[in-house]
Amino acid sequence: MPEQKEREKFNYETFEEVLEEVREKDYNRIGLQGPDGIKPQIIEYADRLRKHDIEPVIVGASTFGACGIADEKAKRMDADALIHIGHTRFLHPEGADMMDADVYYLPYREDRDIMSVLEEHYDEIEGDKLGLVGVTQYMDRAEPAREFLEDKGYDVVEGKTGLRTSEPGQVLGCDAGAAHNIAEKVDAFVFLGSGHFHPSQVSETGKKVYVVDPYEKHIWVEPPNSLDDEMKAEIARVMKYKDKQKWGIITSSKKGQNYMRAVEIAKEKLEKHGKDVYLFVEDRIFESDYRGYGIDIYVNCACPRMTKDFQDLALVSPRALDTLDEVE
Repeated sequence: MPEQKEREKFNYETFEEVLEEVREKDYNRIGLQGPDGIKPQIIEYADRLRKHDIEPVIVGASTFGACGIADEKAKRMDADALIHIGHTRFLHPEGADMMDADVYYLPYREDRDIMSVLEEHYDEIEGDKLGLVGVTQYMDRAEPAREFLEDKGYDVVEGKTGLRTSEPGQVLGCDAGAAHNIAEKVDAFVFLGSGHFHPSQVSETGKKVYVVDPYEKHIWVEPPNSLDDEMKAEIARVMKYKDKQKWGIITSSKKGQNYMRAVEIAKEKLEKHGKDVYLFVEDRIFESDYRGYGIDIYVNCACPRMTKDFQDLALVSPRALDTLDEVE
């Protein structure tokens, strides 16, 4: 399988673009990977590959992002390349190589009418200088949104790329750098997307976030620093377990969630405080797998969202460990 780094382009807007390139390279077998919501489309793409005498191999497990790229699984099936559907190319924040094989990223663009929501409710947005960010599904509408807001008299600053992102203005659950990089230049943010998870990451800039939500069909506000309560809860958890001896550190074997530098920093800090530290690694991380070890509290050095998923076992982010230094 040829190395991906030979190509300059990684993100593609249409399947036809990808198909043209893989046919030019005379590939015989192609892996397909994507999230739960677009599985029927993956089957459609498999059928289209077959029509061009290219054998499809579908990665059965769902993916939650390009951090979980399955190029190694595709390679094991003797595939010439992998088409990752649903997300843009993911960059590893610690600089680890995410380009072990030939991968074509085909982001999913949601067809819901987000522009009409902005056009009908834009006058609810307060502030003269606005940062424009959003999720992958709507970033193809970023330019029309910017033009519309500027026509209405707003000064719009487009979000930059973050540590992990490859589209300007794109926000991931683990990376709101697109917003943080311009936060000092804006009064508030306009977010293209829905749900609280991604806007809450943007709110850590300390600015109000106006969410243009095509599902709710209106603009609602995520208040500044809306994650403060979650961080306070993590700090309280560290305080509760600060005298416990057995601490676990969890990372992932997925390339984009394997943060070994963060693991080493957390391990060093815990050992400095006299803790017995145990390292755990797993592909798909479920709370049930970590019961029974006798570990008092775990530190999440994998997907940041995972900290929200544990219900019974104590789990904290590496940032909360700074509390240990403060209580000495």
